[in-house]
Amino acid sequence: MKLLASVLEREGVWGDQVGNPKTAKGGVHFKWDKGIAGEESYRVTIGDGVLVEASSYAGLFYGSRTVLQLVHSYQGNIPKGIIQDKPVYQVRSLMIDVGRKHLEFEDLKDWVRLMGWMKFNQLQLHLNDNSWGRYPGYRLESKVYPGLASKDGHYTFEQIREIQDFAKGYGVEIIPEIDSPGHSLAFTVYRPDLAHPDIDRAGFGLAYLDIRGEQPRRFMEKLFDEVAPLFDSKEFHIGTDEYRLNLIKDKTEREALGEDFRLYINHFNKYLKEKHGKTVRIWSGYEHMPGTTEPEKDVIIDMWVTGDAKNKTKDGYKIINSSHNYTYIVPGAPYYGVHNPGIYNDWTPLKFMNKPEGILEEGEKNLLGAKLHVWNDYGPTGYTWNEIARLTVPSMAAFGEKMWGVKGAENYDAFVKYTDTLSSAAPAVTLLTRNATKEEMVWSLENQSEMIGNSSISVNAAAQNLEYPWTASFTITRKNDIAGDELLVSSSLAAFYLDLTHEFKSKQGVETKRGVACVRANQAPGFDPLTSYNPDVIVFPYEVPLNQKVTLTFVGEQKKTSLYVDGKLVSSVNTQMVCPLGQIGADQLPRGFHGTLHKVNIFSKSINHEIGHWDTDLLKDGRYPFEVHVPAGAAAVRFEYKRGAHGANLRKVGLWKEGVLVHQYEGDYFVGGSNRDQSFKIPAALKDERDLKIKAEITGEGGSDSFGKVSSGRFF
Repeated sequence: MKLLASVLEREGVWGDQVGNPKTAKGGVHFKWDKGIAGEESYRVTIGDGVLVEASSYAGLFYGSRTVLQLVHSYQGNIPKGIIQDKPVYQVRSLMIDVGRKHLEFEDLKDWVRLMGWMKFNQLQLHLNDNSWGRYPGYRLESKVYPGLASKDGHYTFEQIREIQDFAKGYGVEIIPEIDSPGHSLAFTVYRPDLAHPDIDRAGFGLAYLDIRGEQPRRFMEKLFDEVAPLFDSKEFHIGTDEYRLNLIKDKTEREALGEDFRLYINHFNKYLKEKHGKTVRIWSGYEHMPGTTEPEKDVIIDMWVTGDAKNKTKDGYKIINSSHNYTYIVPGAPYYGVHNPGIYNDWTPLKFMNKPEGILEEGEKNLLGAKLHVWNDYGPTGYTWNEIARLTVPSMAAFGEKMWGVKGAENYDAFVKYTDTLSSAAPAVTLLTRNATKEEMVWSLENQSEMIGNSSISVNAAAQNLEYPWTASFTITRKNDIAGDELLVSSSLAAFYLDLTHEFKSKQGVETKRGVACVRANQAPGFDPLTSYNPDVIVFPYEVPLNQKVTLTFVGEQKKTSLYVDGKLVSSVNTQMVCPLGQIGADQLPRGFHGTLHKVNIFSKSINHEIGHWDTDLLKDGRYPFEVHVPAGAAAVRFEYKRGAHGANLRKVGLWKEGVLVHQYEGDYFVGGSNRDQSFKIPAALKDERDLKIKAEITGEGGSDSFGKVSSGRFF
């Protein structure tokens, strides 16, 4: 009970009531009850007071989460009754890739708090990896290999002890992953002689251990000897995915190396089991390798790239549903992604792929559970951890309920009605709050300033970057076309340019664009955001004229960035940017701009506001009626596409007031694909109406997998 009391006291709730078996009016109390079967089961009795009972710490803790969520949802007036609850699946896991992108220690605690809130019970820390641009990451202190730990961030042994003790209070077990023999650039940079000389992947280099010899095994054994004792968990993940055999040209050598790979798995299964008492986990994918050796039956398989779940369980393997078809979030990347409505409405941990051999029967004893993954392929730059958390939390909510095994709502629309605020209400979590400001106004220019190519103004905000939503407005008179790209405002992660010339390369060739631009660094860092390995670059089709006063307004929203000039939309691009808050201008010639900076205002909100969302999953008989209230003062309403393979058709779009059609938009419209949003201007005579609704009939465009949001705003 002391552990639970300490957790609740840190959260400022009920700590003094732990251990009191009596219910009292207005009180919440906790009690052991060995008669409640199940390691994570609990019972909540709500009368004049609240009594939480369980036979395990996890049960008591989960009961406390349920009560807090009820208090939040019912604003303190929770209904009386009895709740008896237990999970269906043993493993309810989240994997975080800290190898490619370091996660600060205190922020790691926030992820644990979020996991406990949503009843996840395992956190897999992916502790090493490499990103494009030959960036290596290893996130643990090492005494056996001094200098191996990443200099841009790693965890000490003391922190590993502390985070495990902290996580126990939230019902979370920490499972380490040291990934090899692929994803091993951190090891091959430290010891170049360990690399296979013929597996040289573009963008990564010699990032693969040469498993033909003994030295790589000895190196990893020594590393495992250091790491395994640090973790309390009886399970240890050794990676073993994406060993790029296809880069070996000789067929005989490739086949021999495939067998070596399979033997590598069993070698370390035996080593960690016999020396450290660990049960080994691996990624699937060895099935695609040449060779005949199968992993030992006591190896737990994370099935990500293979979906033949029935064969695996029939062969006696314990498996976890880590299917990349459903469970992979890659922040900022154009591939993978979790479709939350599909997860909630159609997926369960039994479903590995949409084929009979990939769908297990209820009660399959060899299925342990499932895992949601956050892969930071675009680290160490890319999305900030605030953006990553805000992207992941809605998926955690959907996965948390489906992995627990009890679906509480009829469909995803009904689900988000009670989880939109609830999922982000975990006590003591600050990661979901943007660090730049708690106020609407982030920064403004106090006095008009004359700028030349090497002059700058420090923004001096609380953080270097502002995550969406944001609005940044600059009133400028540009006086000279400097020979070079003209920085407007920048940080180490992002930059806005008053003028940028950039080459965009594709399979079709090279296209050069010039204009006002936004840039975000991605993957390995460079001298500045633009020289990072794979930056996101938006060049808007607008060049600032000379000797003319203009107002540039940049607007950042989730997965969209827009530019307005003097209140008129230039373009919107479906790319998510941060607003840099480092400095305006530049210290070095010719990187700044020459002109008068009349006014700057940076706000922590968008001029556009979400008022609803559309989802073709709601189609019945091929269509469904949509309507949403339009706030007074809105200049337009925009239907925006977020994800899906098909999009949607909008028919009979009109504005209604008190049940009467007051304005009809002629024609049919399509929402979907790249930059295919649809805006509907509000007639001037209706802008100030308070009871206005926009209605439409939505039909699918060949499928029901697309969804998006509906926004109102001042500029469109």
